[in-house]
Formats: sequence, C-alpha cells, structure tokens
Amino acid sequence: MSVLKPLIEKINKEINQGLPGIKAHRLMLPEGRSMPDDYWKFLKDYKQSAVMLLLYEEQNHINILLTERHQYAGNHSGQISLPGGKKDVQDLSLLDTALRETYEEIGILSSEINLITAMTPLYIPVSNFSVQPFLGYLEKLPQLNINQHEVKEILSVPIDYLSKPSTKKICTVHPYSGSPLKVPSYNFQNKIIWGATAMIISEFENLIFRT
Repeated sequence: MSVLKPLIEKINKEINQGLPGIKAHRLMLPEGRSMPDDYWKFLKDYKQSAVMLLLYEEQNHINILLTERHQYAGNHSGQISLPGGKKDVQDLSLLDTALRETYEEIGILSSEINLITAMTPLYIPVSNFSVQPFLGYLEKLPQLNINQHEVKEILSVPIDYLSKPSTKKICTVHPYSGSPLKVPSYNFQNKIIWGATAMIISEFENLIFRT
C-alpha cells in the first residue's frame, strides 16, 4: 500500500491552513542573521533562483532528494542543496527554472514531476539571491543522470528522519568567505545540511508534522 498518497493528501489539507513560512525558516537561521516578518520590503536588486524539493516512495518510506556540490571557489562550495539554480532569460517562470535545473543537475524530466505547491521564498544574503522553492513528488524514482560538473553526490533522506531530535544539531561550518559560523542544521550520514536548504526543509518539516 502506498504511503505517499496519504502524505500528499495531508500536505494539501495543511496548505489550505497556510504555509509555516518565515517562522519555520527562522528555526534554521545562521547566527548573526535576523529575519523580521517584513524583511522583503527592504531588499532590492537581488538575483532570482528556484529549487525543487522532490518526494518519492521507496520500500514504504518517503524520501527527499538532495545534492552535494563539489568544492569550488564560491559561496556555496561543498554544500548540501536542493536541485535548482539561477533563473535564465529563457525561463518563462521560476517554476520553469526549478524544472530545468532539476533536469540539468540530476536528469529528472519535468513530465515526471508532479507539482504540489510553491513554498515560501527566502533570501540568501551572501550571494544576493532570492530562492523560490517548489514542492513536488515522483510516482517512482527514475534513472538519475548526475551532472558530474555540478553534482558530487545525490542523497536520499527519509522524511521520518527529519523529526528525530538527534537529527538537529548546532554545528560549526567554514564558509568560503568569512569566519567559522555556528549554524542550526540537519545531520544525515555525517553530512551537514544548513543555510537556505535547511530553512526550506524546516518549512516542509513543520508542514507535514504540524499538529
């Protein structure tokens, strides 16, 4: 019996009550950053990007697909991310951006992705990007085709893992630019998931486990 369909039904019911939004983002906010309710009105001239949080079922467990970036000379070097990237001029919408980038990074066709909802956008100060997350699911996990230039590894994280207290830790990370930073994070198989990715996952976690 599928466990994914009941979850999708639950998510759709929760969405009708409103997304957790900024309150959930704040739970994974790195030290030294603030996020007031109206922070968007103070931002301008930022770049646009989009990511896709994808769910799929495997052996009666529901997983999230994440990617690990290669080490490079840049602000997001080596980080755990959701498939996605910068909006290109040919993208008609940010959803098009998320779908295109997902295909380019891990080889999943847009026709294989069932969109559930757009999630709450957030801003990344260090790279001056706004990020529009989308939530979708796969009927089944297709053969993945990793873009070796952009993606080092693909991670499949069971969503039940997100609710375990041992998953969340305060960790010290070493950003490409700047001093070591203490951040709230999810920890999975010795990988630290922090920053914007953790904030987006936090909204998803609070959506599905909201009581």
